[in-house]
Amino acid sequence: MKVSQVSPDESGIVSWPGTLGARSSVVTIGVFDGMHRGHQALLRQVVELAAKGQDRPMALVFDPSPKLVHSYADSHDMVEPPSDLIRHDPDQIMPMEERLRLMAQLGLEQVVVVRYTLAFAAKSYRFFLKQLTERLAMRTLVLGRDARMGAGRSGDIGAIGALADTGLFNLEVVDDQGPGDCTLPDADGLERHQVRAWSSTHLRQLIQDGDVDTALDILGRPHMVQGMVIHGEQRGRRLGFPTANLAPDSQGMMPADGVYAGWLVDLGLPTDPMATPEGREGRLAQGSPWRMPAAISIGTKETFLAPGEHMPQVLEANAVRPDWVDLYGHRVRVEFLSRLRGQKRYAGEEPLKQQLALDADRTLELTKAAERAFSVN
Repeated sequence: MKVSQVSPDESGIVSWPGTLGARSSVVTIGVFDGMHRGHQALLRQVVELAAKGQDRPMALVFDPSPKLVHSYADSHDMVEPPSDLIRHDPDQIMPMEERLRLMAQLGLEQVVVVRYTLAFAAKSYRFFLKQLTERLAMRTLVLGRDARMGAGRSGDIGAIGALADTGLFNLEVVDDQGPGDCTLPDADGLERHQVRAWSSTHLRQLIQDGDVDTALDILGRPHMVQGMVIHGEQRGRRLGFPTANLAPDSQGMMPADGVYAGWLVDLGLPTDPMATPEGREGRLAQGSPWRMPAAISIGTKETFLAPGEHMPQVLEANAVRPDWVDLYGHRVRVEFLSRLRGQKRYAGEEPLKQQLALDADRTLELTKAAERAFSVN
């Protein structure tokens, strides 16, 4: 799969690489944060339609997310968000690297990552779609039924369909075939609103609530975060449960404080010859020796805090295996299968050790059952 990155100029105009229009294409557009089953249904339709017409299956991915750009601008006198906020978007479910990896698995041939700016957003949906037909040779546009685009988000499915009816392109509207809508509270917790069950909005809420079990159903795979292993206080090793501590700048949305069953995948040192896309796929595969069942703790180590003391949230993953593995400086991936329990303060090290042993046993039980299910499917 080829990946291109484009940035609009100050007036919002994109200079699309000429090679993108060398062959007619089937295109979809979005952020695809989380790559949930709704996204997957959309992208599979792109690949299937492209195969029928011998077109190129292509996705345009906006980065940063329109939500981040507009929400920041609305509260900062219409200024673009700073680069540091873009790199650490608190609402981002999944890093771009992982979205692209999954898109390649689904069979896309081309992804164009478009830097989303206020000037770009000010262009009408008509102007944007005309650009796609002229510069990307878009024959067919594939969208979900809730899609909107263009200045003021005025380009809904009805308006886009009317433009398609002029013969400029074909429009294919995909239903994600999910369970329909669900109700979520607004930020203040007072109002409630309807969203698609298979949506990034719903998925984000589930992860923030620690409901990784339901998130797995929407994703079709475990939610993940990844980052570098750093030195901690080595308290877990002393207790007999050594952990890999993730650096604070890890990628992926952190679930709520609690203890989870899942997997720890060693992606190797950044300089490792296996630290390639091909090598990574081998490490992530079921049965890989780099893929280890893990009891994952997210929290502030309440048992060891003095009265009035506070510390930042940390993620610690205890690889449930008979020997300790040195992962300092390695990039790792942590996958969340199921929530085991909430965090609590223990009376001392002994009751904590007993609970950690129970967490490890339950983790092995759940991961073995999941691996058997994965192998059947």
